[in-house]
Amino acid sequence: MKNYLDLIPISAKIHRRQTRMTRWCIVISVFLISVIFGMADMFLQSQKNLAIMTDGAWHVMFRELTKEQTALLAARPEVKSLARYAATNYKLDMDYKVEGVQTVLCGFDETFLDIYPSVSLLAGGFPEETGEAVVTESMRGRLGVAVGDEVEVETPDGSFAFRISGVVEDTSMMLKTGAFGVFMNTDTYLSCFRDATLQEDFACYVEFVPHCRIQKAIGDICGQMHISKDKVSENAKLMGTMMQSSDQYIWMLYVIALILAVLVAASGMMMILGSMNSSVAKRTEFFGMMRCLGATAKQVRRYVCMEALFWCLKAIPMGLFASTVTVWGLCRMLQVLTPTWFSEMPGFGVSLPGVVFGIVIGLLTVFAASRAPARKASEVSPLTAVSGNADTVFHAKRAAHMGRMHVETALGLHHAAGSGKHLILLTSSFAFSIILFLGFGIGIDFMKHALVGLRPDAPGTVNVEEARAVYFSFALFVYGFLAVVALIAAFNIVNSMAMSVSARMRQYGAMRAVGITVRQLQSMIAAETLTYLAGGLAEGLLLGLPLHCYLYRQAITERWGDAWSLPVWECLVIVAVMIVSAAAAMIGPVRRIRDMSVVETISM
Repeated sequence: MKNYLDLIPISAKIHRRQTRMTRWCIVISVFLISVIFGMADMFLQSQKNLAIMTDGAWHVMFRELTKEQTALLAARPEVKSLARYAATNYKLDMDYKVEGVQTVLCGFDETFLDIYPSVSLLAGGFPEETGEAVVTESMRGRLGVAVGDEVEVETPDGSFAFRISGVVEDTSMMLKTGAFGVFMNTDTYLSCFRDATLQEDFACYVEFVPHCRIQKAIGDICGQMHISKDKVSENAKLMGTMMQSSDQYIWMLYVIALILAVLVAASGMMMILGSMNSSVAKRTEFFGMMRCLGATAKQVRRYVCMEALFWCLKAIPMGLFASTVTVWGLCRMLQVLTPTWFSEMPGFGVSLPGVVFGIVIGLLTVFAASRAPARKASEVSPLTAVSGNADTVFHAKRAAHMGRMHVETALGLHHAAGSGKHLILLTSSFAFSIILFLGFGIGIDFMKHALVGLRPDAPGTVNVEEARAVYFSFALFVYGFLAVVALIAAFNIVNSMAMSVSARMRQYGAMRAVGITVRQLQSMIAAETLTYLAGGLAEGLLLGLPLHCYLYRQAITERWGDAWSLPVWECLVIVAVMIVSAAAAMIGPVRRIRDMSVVETISM
C-alpha cells in the first residue's frame, strides 16, 4: 500500500454492511434522476416523431410572400428546405369536381414530400411536367384510373385535363368527407388556379437546419425582408418538442419540469447525507486511528469524499441499469396501450440525456453530500475516537426537561433536539419527501385538464376504447410515479431512523445496564421518531403547499383558469404514508435492541 487512499477498497469490504444503506441511497437517487430525464427524453422523441408524421417536419410557415421574397428565403443559410404550397376548395364549397365528386386541388414543390413524410407516393412519381398530377388512392379505387390515364377536373370556369403521374394516400379530411384530391407541381397549379386561390392560401413551408436558433432566425428574416409577424405561423407541436417554441406556456412547463428535477436531486442528496452521517458516526474509531497514525484533518476529509466516490463506481451503474430497464418497460407499455399517441416511442433505446444527467447529477449529489460528513470525520479527536465513545452520544449541554412526561419520553425528545444540525437534517429530509410528493401531485390535475376530451365518460368521444387506453396509460404513469415518490419517502424515514438508532446503540446498551427496560427504550425511540416526523410534516407542508400553489397556477390556472385549492387528498396520502413509515421504522431497531444482550450492545 503506497497511499493512504488505498485503504478505501479494503475498508469498503470490511464495512460493507455499515455502508450498504448509503450505497442503496445512491442507487435510488441515480435511478430516479435517470428515469425522469430518460422518460422526458423518450417522450420528446416520440412526440417529435409523431408531430413530423402528422403535421410535417416544417418549422415555420410564411404566408403571402412575393416571388422575390421566396427566392431570398430559399437562399438563406439557415434554411434546409423550402416548399411552396397553395390549395383551393379545401372547404369543399367551391364546386370543383371530378366525376361529380367534390375535389381538393393542391399545388406544391417536390420538397413538400420531404417535409411531409405522411404524404407518400403509392405508385408513379411526382408530377414534374406541366399538365401532370397525382391523385388520391380513393379516386383510383372508385374511378378505376391508373398511372398514365387522364382525369378531368370540372370548375366553374371550365374543365382542366391532367395526366396521372402517381397516386398518393388520402388525408384524414378526405377519408372523412369522401372527397377526392388532385395534386400538381406549383407552376402547373399557378398557371391554372392562381386567380381562384385566396391570397392567404399561398404559403411557404420552411425547415431550418439542425441546431439552428429558430426564433432568432425568424426575427432576422422578418426584419430584413419586411415580413409582418402576423404572416408567420409555427409548427407548435414540433417546435415545443425541440424547446424552440415562442409559446410562453410551453416554456413555463419546462421551468416546472426543471424545478421538479431539482427537487428530486435535492431529495436524493438529503437521503445520501443522512446515511453518510450515520456511517461516519459508526466508524469514529477508524478515523480517530487515522489521526493517531499521523493523518491530517485535510487527509481525512479527502478520504471520506473519495470513499463516497468509490461507492459510486458500483452504485451509479446499478442505478443506470435499473433506470434503463424501467424506461424500456414504460415505453413498451405506452406503445401497447396507446399506439396512436406513442407509436413512435423508442422501444429499446438508451436515452443519452438520461444517462448523462444520471451520472453527472449523481456524482455532484454524492460529492455535495459527502462534504459535511467529511468535515465531521476530520474533527474527530484521536483520544476519544480510539476509546470507542466519540459521537456515539450527543454532548449534553443541559439535562432533559421532564415536566410531567415519563423519563423515557423526555429522553427521546432530548435526543431529537440534542443536536440542532442532526434535527434539521432529519426533519428536512422528511420534509423534502412531502415537497416532492406535492410538487409532482399537480400531474394529476394537469392530466385531468389536458386529457379531458379523452376521458372515457367525456361527451363526444369518438373512439371510446382508444380514449380509455390513452387516459388510463397517462393515469397509470402519473399515479405510478407518485407511488414511487411515496415509497422513497417511506424508505427514507425507515433508513434514517435505523441509522440514527444504530449510532446510539452503545448509549442504549449503557441504559439497559443501569436498568432501563426494552419497553422504555421503545418509548424513547418512539418519542424521538415522532419529534422528527412532526418537524418534517410541519416544514414539508409549510414549504410544499406554496410550491404546489405556484406550480398549479403556472401549469393549470394560466391555461384553463381554474383557481388553486388546498390539495386535501394529496396531503392526507403523504401524511398517512409518513406516519405508517415512522411506525414501521421503530420495529427493526427495537427488535435489534431486544435480541442483543447488554454486553453485545455496549461492545458494538
